[in-house]
Amino acid sequence: MKCILVPTLLGILLSGCTVYRSDGRKQFETAAPGKVAAASFQLLSCKKENKLESWLNEEFPNHSYELIVADSDLEIWRTNRNNKIEVKAIQRSEKSTHSCIYEFADEAVWNQYKEQFIRELENNIMTAE
Repeated sequence: MKCILVPTLLGILLSGCTVYRSDGRKQFETAAPGKVAAASFQLLSCKKENKLESWLNEEFPNHSYELIVADSDLEIWRTNRNNKIEVKAIQRSEKSTHSCIYEFADEAVWNQYKEQFIRELENNIMTAE
């Protein structure tokens, strides 16, 4: 039993470590700089979450993050890290969960582009399903 359980858990944990690329995210990255000033934010990472990681994040959200948008298919969280604003977008579908982390230069830049950035995330799906 142990020889089956350990490789299975290891596979599940490692599957969440790959950087996820999708046509939808590429479209967002291409369109967003023209709509939201390029210097205002940068994409730090994107990944496809496995079921365990998704469940843990849903049940035990990071206490330093503030929930900005809570839809059934999209959540946007933000936190202040090193005088920069870090925004985590989580998109859920029936098939998978994807998360991307963005960084804004500071609070003023976040406040200036917040509504526009959220609209872009809502209109441009991060996954290609």
